[in-house]
Amino acid sequence: MTALAGEGRKVSELVDAVGVSQPTVSEHLAALRSVGLVTCTKRGRERMYRLDTRPLRDITEWISTLEVFWDERIERLGQTLASIDTEEEQ
Repeated sequence: MTALAGEGRKVSELVDAVGVSQPTVSEHLAALRSVGLVTCTKRGRERMYRLDTRPLRDITEWISTLEVFWDERIERLGQTLASIDTEEEQ
């Protein structure tokens, strides 16, 4: 994915950057485009591919809302385990 960060790159540049065959790069680009992680623009006869991080930001925001929930649950679990240890010591 880092090969797609920043400016757009041609398929041939991506092939050189990642060291796999052109068909493999094209297959992966198609998959990434299908889920909205890569954009493609025409520049003359060439197509330029670029990473689109917007879908990743949406996922990151969603995960951060879950982290708050899990942090609270873990804190309560820690308190419960601490109280069990205290009871066993007595």
